[in-house]
Amino acid sequence: MAFEPRPDRLERLTNLMLVLLDAEQPLSLREIAARVEGYPGGKETARQAFERDKRALRDLGIPITSVPINAEEQVGYVVRPEDYYLPDLDLNEAEAQALAFAVAAVQLGGNAGRDALSALGHGTGPRLEAPVAVLPSVPALGPVHEALRRNALLRFRYRGREREVEPYGLTFRQAAWYLVAKDRTVGEGGAMRTFRVDRLETRPELGESGAFSPPADLDLRSEIQLLPFGSSGSQDLPVAEVVVDARMARHVASLVPASAIAEWQAEGSVRLRLPIADERAFVSWVSGLGDTAVVLGPERLRALVVEHLVEAAESGGRPSSRSPREGRRPRGKDARVDKDGLAREPMAAGAPHHNSSGASSGGSPGGRIPGARRRRTPAQGLVAGERLRRLLAVLVHLARVGEAGIGEIAQRFDMDEAELVHDLELAACCGVPPYTPDQLIELIVDGDHVSAFGLGHLARPRRLTPEEGFALAAAAKALTEVAGADEEGALRSALAKLEAVLGQARLSVDVEQPAFLRVLQQAVERRERVEIEYFSSAATEPTRRQVDPYQVVLREGRWYLDGWCHLVDDQRRFQVDRIRAVSGTGEHFEPPAELDESLTGPEAFVGGPDSVRARIAFAPESALGVEQYAASAIEPLGDGRLATDILVGDAEGWFGWLMLRLGPGAEVLSPPELVEIAARAARRALRRYEDGNSAAPR
Repeated sequence: MAFEPRPDRLERLTNLMLVLLDAEQPLSLREIAARVEGYPGGKETARQAFERDKRALRDLGIPITSVPINAEEQVGYVVRPEDYYLPDLDLNEAEAQALAFAVAAVQLGGNAGRDALSALGHGTGPRLEAPVAVLPSVPALGPVHEALRRNALLRFRYRGREREVEPYGLTFRQAAWYLVAKDRTVGEGGAMRTFRVDRLETRPELGESGAFSPPADLDLRSEIQLLPFGSSGSQDLPVAEVVVDARMARHVASLVPASAIAEWQAEGSVRLRLPIADERAFVSWVSGLGDTAVVLGPERLRALVVEHLVEAAESGGRPSSRSPREGRRPRGKDARVDKDGLAREPMAAGAPHHNSSGASSGGSPGGRIPGARRRRTPAQGLVAGERLRRLLAVLVHLARVGEAGIGEIAQRFDMDEAELVHDLELAACCGVPPYTPDQLIELIVDGDHVSAFGLGHLARPRRLTPEEGFALAAAAKALTEVAGADEEGALRSALAKLEAVLGQARLSVDVEQPAFLRVLQQAVERRERVEIEYFSSAATEPTRRQVDPYQVVLREGRWYLDGWCHLVDDQRRFQVDRIRAVSGTGEHFEPPAELDESLTGPEAFVGGPDSVRARIAFAPESALGVEQYAASAIEPLGDGRLATDILVGDAEGWFGWLMLRLGPGAEVLSPPELVEIAARAARRALRRYEDGNSAAPR
């Protein structure tokens, strides 16, 4: 690690924090500059330097309070102990280890979880070869979680309008985070709304704490309707009867309320009864299921779906010029029946969620994993604020143990040993005026050991930032939902203590539990080859194959099995909810010493040489439904439509379904071999309607 010391800034930040924490009353800028070494002499330059330092400390979660004072400068500054210190979590060793494992096992993006562990003095946690789960993270989650803990109002812009809401709950479902809240800007008394957090257009601003009392009986799951066409609360809606075959049955069933599941059938299909408030949205959604679904009735809805499919089949991949029927909205648009809050485009069930590159998941037979090896990027030099964050964590640890080896601390906090010694020696020069030995941090670095005495203000952990608190709580919540991950109960116990200190935030992580999840996890642990029956999205019958299971990971809301497939003699990724049967072979294998970089990244789709870049055009109303797949910028075309690129790993499966869902106004512009993909998908779906009650594809 190339280390460039910046002792002046780090020393000044440390002294500034200690002086403000030690102050009995707020200090003016003049008093601060006089007490903290390193500030320039000029009043304006000192002010600029202090503003930079103040911002750096606040970014670390150190709460510098501004207070009016009776002096020339009129504003004084102080760090109140009650704001700085985190109440004791009283974690035992098993609970601390469980929390550290949760942070390592559940990837949320960024380092907030590891920073939270460090702040508690437990180090950065273990480094796992592969995560158990990967959840999306966006900057708004920290403030939203903080507002939930404090019962504070939230203000943000959403879908072009300023909102002020009472946040009631935050939940993860089907690859996205949703905020359930009462929107005070709707009507006279406000109304319940659901907001997709990654679509907030501004960073949420917190209002007054304790501004409301959330309803005690709120069911977060029931408030979030992922399907775009109905509401189970209405008694006057037509009810569609739909059969979804075994390829997509379990995934589609996870999108509907339990009351909508009429019957699980012997061959693995599911029969649903769905109330329909928006016929156009329903037609778009069920068409997006391709040949995995058939509408049994009522006859009007069945006829509308058939008409949609016939139009797509006859178009040959060209956009339809047919005018919409009178009294109906154009069918080439995505539905957004969202209670004025949740944008709920009808997603093709089984269509994958995407990474930032827009690549799709799935594939036939199984998503291919390229052979690139993991590349480790060298650590970068840290700015003074981040070094202070880490130094404070090290000092909390030293206050707990008294003495430790340099190597042990460096490993625990993921530091270079030389850098650690340098920062500890610098910290030993920090303290409060008059900077006599009794007022300095007492550290003794002796060879390969360091001893700490009387750390005073720095012996207790600081409060967590909103981002750190969210990362810690979300990782723990997610892992407790994974079968077999907390058999001793230590993580649930740690989570209870965490919530007692941070506050109950009404946070939930909805993790699906496919039928063979635990069996596959145990096969990974035993390194036992398994035989599976697997449905690729374009197949009509499952294939039987033997797989060496490397890992089972939750990515973007769905479980995947990664391993070596002996049928194709290559690495593959399989969606667990498409596996029909699993049996052990009794044979064991040795996994690779280091997994491919593609397996350890956050994305569900891992593109390989079989991937194709497709250029599509679509109506502007479909932009929200397309953006999650976009591999390039969404750009306007001259005919009023929009265009983007999509990476395709499964043309005859999910990509054809996507084009069906987008409707006759959508078109594949290139490559030529994919131009008629929607027409082919429509013809396969229409065969299901030749025998109206068929539950299996033909």
